[in-house]
Amino acid sequence: MRQRLRKIIRNQVGLTLIELIIALAITGIITATSTLIVFQVFDGEARSNNHIEATSLVQNAGRQVSRDAGMAQAAVWTAGDFPLTLTWTNWEDNKTHRVDYSIENNELKREHYINDNLEDSYVFEHVNCERYPSATGLGFKLTATVGVGTQQISEAKVYIVTPRPSM
Repeated sequence: MRQRLRKIIRNQVGLTLIELIIALAITGIITATSTLIVFQVFDGEARSNNHIEATSLVQNAGRQVSRDAGMAQAAVWTAGDFPLTLTWTNWEDNKTHRVDYSIENNELKREHYINDNLEDSYVFEHVNCERYPSATGLGFKLTATVGVGTQQISEAKVYIVTPRPSM
């Protein structure tokens, strides 16, 4: 009888139901883990890209506003924070420049006039600006917000610029 039982056991081929369930569970755990890792990599890369973009937006806007504020002989804040009007006269050609900064749709807008004629207009997308109190010069804080949900990144920087003296 033992020989017959051994013969039956040796001739069995295939997997039992319990072995299949265990194999499916292990496969599911491996798949879920690898999916989570891939998602985290993509999410981290998107956050990193958004941080780089926000930093770049703040730096570009700050460079432009600092340049204009450094050239200004007069700076006028109207009604609290905005609009901000910067004016100066070029020493070489005696042209009068006026730059108006305003907030439009929660974004910083720059309009440049030469002798009261609009020269150019630009909107710094995703960039907001607010007045920053400073005893030593013109202070402003720029904030750029990029992305949505868990990938949203905000970058802020404070600039303090001393306007040039009058002629």
